[in-house]
Amino acid sequence: MMDKKTIWVVAACLLALIGWQWIVSKLYPPVPKQAKPPAAVTLTNKAPAAAAATFTNTPTITAPVKPDAPEQTAVLENEFIRVTFTSWGGGIRQIELLKHRNNGSGNVLLNAESSVPALALRGQENAAFALEKTDTRTVVFRGPGGEKRFTLGDEYTLTGAFRLTSTNSAEIVVGSATSLNGREPPDLLTVGWLVDTKYFDRGLKQTKNGAQQEVAAARWGAVKNQFFTMLLTPGTNAAAVAYESRELALPADWSGKTAPHAMTATLTVPVTADGRVEFSYFAGPKELKRLLALGNGQEEVMHFGFWGAISIVLLRSMNFFHRAIPNYGVAIILITICIKILFWPIQAKSIKSMKQMQKFQPLMTKLREKYKDDPQRMNAEMMKLYKEHKINPFAGCLPMLVQIPVFFAFYTMLRSAVELRGAPFLWIKDLAQPDTIFHLASFPFNPLPLLMGVSMVFQMKLTPQTGDNQQQKMMMFMPLVFLFICYNMASGLVLYWTVQQLLSIAQQWWSLRQTDTEPVVLPPAKTK
Repeated sequence: MMDKKTIWVVAACLLALIGWQWIVSKLYPPVPKQAKPPAAVTLTNKAPAAAAATFTNTPTITAPVKPDAPEQTAVLENEFIRVTFTSWGGGIRQIELLKHRNNGSGNVLLNAESSVPALALRGQENAAFALEKTDTRTVVFRGPGGEKRFTLGDEYTLTGAFRLTSTNSAEIVVGSATSLNGREPPDLLTVGWLVDTKYFDRGLKQTKNGAQQEVAAARWGAVKNQFFTMLLTPGTNAAAVAYESRELALPADWSGKTAPHAMTATLTVPVTADGRVEFSYFAGPKELKRLLALGNGQEEVMHFGFWGAISIVLLRSMNFFHRAIPNYGVAIILITICIKILFWPIQAKSIKSMKQMQKFQPLMTKLREKYKDDPQRMNAEMMKLYKEHKINPFAGCLPMLVQIPVFFAFYTMLRSAVELRGAPFLWIKDLAQPDTIFHLASFPFNPLPLLMGVSMVFQMKLTPQTGDNQQQKMMMFMPLVFLFICYNMASGLVLYWTVQQLLSIAQQWWSLRQTDTEPVVLPPAKTK
């Protein structure tokens, strides 16, 4: 049973979260919703109706002008993707991912909201091409400036071979990415590229003043949202990368606090002396094993950042356990147990040190009272006491410090791990999203972060009390801080931290009940 103090702390956490949500809703009211125009694509040679969506912030890309010739389409399909090509612009109208559902309503579509076809050439977006489907794997475009040939490969890959005339470079549109729903973090809608071994990315903030272009010898360029990417790898390093964004019309079911955007990327690729351009193209989920198989550093599009090495180990471990037990919630729990075993000696040493410090509490209290008006002398006497009896006053913080890299690595990994997208566990419907089970006056009720907060409070109650009363009171705010930070994070991350806390409680309970083999002898109270 929780005591009254614990109950009050949890209640204060809930009130703080509700208050914060109310403040945010007042300061940043949600964008009014508009009706979503029909988005169905009719694959015929008739001209489609004009787009109903209105775009803003489009300094260089506008809705394409319809060519006089009727549109022709062709479809290449394998087990993983269905690619629709259009004669208007000579590129890809959209890519349908046959293995990934779009929130229960059809399959995920890439480039569907673009105003220009993917793999079209800048300057030819509005040109009409003659389209020929030569076999079940190849389409050919013939038109202004030469010939373009696309071949569907295995899984999520295509290859392109252009033969162009009267040009020494080709500006190839990589594609346009959009967030699939309002819950996706807008900062993950980005353009990225790799120069040597260094990864660069740009997002909506960099395009607020219009289109941008950067000179870069990029090995490849990509446009991506939280879980999916379109990635162009030319046979020769690109010379420049261009990127821009545009605001889209609001879908009726949009839940984001900002309007949806489309992010577009373009690579400037050198053309050989005989007019050739060759490249490979990937359009699919950001799965580490698939990106590694591309073999040109494309795994960097995952953008794990500073904690990348740890994130990759965690991702591979999660997939290893998932192959043994096909549930990602169970896989996260098993990873957490392995991490706890790894850090067990560190926490055991920390608990032992805190037990020693607790036995010296009476003497420390006397020192604080004696030198309360001389903090410098008090600190000197404290350090002398620690040194004489080999006490590490910071040992209690060590378990938290060593786990911070793992926590952040888990966070960055889970933000982009498509494996968790839509993965259920117990009451959790999607481990990549908060575990909301209902809303109370627009406030989401997420039970897992609350359980995490309670576990942190309980662990603090078990921890041997060291330091003065003021420090102890300050530490009581730690559960509130973590609850505030983690409340709307992916439930997979909160699951890891909650299980880690429960295992720490078990270890602490066991360790505190062990008999000390080396009793501590308190020294005489020499305080002069």
